[in-house]
Amino acid sequence: MAFESPDEENPVWWHESVDAMQCAVVDLLIDKVWQRFHTLPGDNPFSDDGIVVRDAPGTQELVEANTSIYRNQLSSRLPRGLIQSIETTADSYGTIGCVTMQIGQDIVSLSAGEVYESADGGYRIADFDESVLVRLNGRHPRG
Repeated sequence: MAFESPDEENPVWWHESVDAMQCAVVDLLIDKVWQRFHTLPGDNPFSDDGIVVRDAPGTQELVEANTSIYRNQLSSRLPRGLIQSIETTADSYGTIGCVTMQIGQDIVSLSAGEVYESADGGYRIADFDESVLVRLNGRHPRG
């Protein structure tokens, strides 16, 4: 999912100042079952968006290039292998803000958040927002 899009043909997908890849949903193959990580508002009326996990649908909706701020992407940058540990962090209402997985020597985190353009032309991240932010070892998976 693009950070911003002045028009459908020139979306901003990455910026060096942003340490995460912004996604609408993230599907991961875990124990031979596709799981979908996405965000929903928490159960408490005072809570924000949090990470939820559901079985992923059997088919994916493919997005045509240059038609949307969304794209389908298969990321080979994320590690494969045994998940050695999983940790979650939550707010005071129990809404999960981040899921962190250790896979080998790598740490993959999926957090509820959104990237917004700042008044100075840079970008800022809002936590507990409606997208899934993906980080590999604390950085954008791109490197």
